Amino acid sequence: MDNNTFSEKQMILAVKEIDPVFGDMVELGLNYVPYIGKLLMHVKLNRFERRLKENEEQIERIGRLASSSVLSSEYISERIFPIVLSDLIEEHEDAKINLILTGYENVFINEKNEESLVIHYFDTLRNLRYADIRRFFYLSQLSVEDLPELNEEMLGITRSIDKKLMNLNLIKEGGIRIGQFEGMEYDNTYKTVDLTLFGRNFLDWITIKLR
Repeated sequence: MDNNTFSEKQMILAVKEIDPVFGDMVELGLNYVPYIGKLLMHVKLNRFERRLKENEEQIERIGRLASSSVLSSEYISERIFPIVLSDLIEEHEDAKINLILTGYENVFINEKNEESLVIHYFDTLRNLRYADIRRFFYLSQLSVEDLPELNEEMLGITRSIDKKLMNLNLIKEGGIRIGQFEGMEYDNTYKTVDLTLFGRNFLDWITIKLR
């Protein structure tokens, strides 16, 4: 038995201990992401198992939803879940795991059967770092807090994040500002930007528990 097979079996057993239905998803999903077995290393396996345990309640909830779902099992097992599985294993930031699972949970809750839409949501989430998401939450007023005064370097990073959110079509400028067309830089707050239509839908997709 080679190391890759052993790693896959360890992974499947670990998930099935938490929720058998979710474990079955993993077992089927591995058939559609064969490169994962080759990429799995000991540290990735340990990280994946830890993430499962830390999100056990949510995984069990997804298992219950999947058991009673009207969505096609082929659609879930062959097209959507392999993306979720890959992201759960490869994502570097632990803080994003709950958001990945929440997006997947929302597929069942809202019976999202538009494959291109779901994939686009996951692609967008994958392109965001957790710092970007926190900023998005602030600008959407989901998390309104008094921001500390930023030094020059951090101010530059914040402006860069805002530009990234605009490029991903999550936010848009709320109005024209003095100096905007002369190349002046300025700082945003939740009062000076609006969410795009896509931004509002994406926010709903990753914040089921917060609605």
